Amino acid sequence: MVSIAMREIEDAVHRLVSQHRRVTFTVLSSAFPQYRWQTLFQVLHELQEKSLVVLAPLPWDYEIRAADAIGRTDGRTR
Repeated sequence: MVSIAMREIEDAVHRLVSQHRRVTFTVLSSAFPQYRWQTLFQVLHELQEKSLVVLAPLPWDYEIRAADAIGRTDGRTR
């Protein structure tokens, strides 16, 4: 069961990713300095399980993309 606090973090992270379409984990962790990396990765895992975000490894970071931004090469959403 997901706690209310975790759901609030999940909603905030999802809003940020939805607004920016693509962010790195470094940017995400800077936007939420009050949370530990472990917490952010747990939230990202939950969002990925719900098909709301996609994580892609970069050489020294992760890219987090809004799921509905996948497949577009022109930068626009559906």
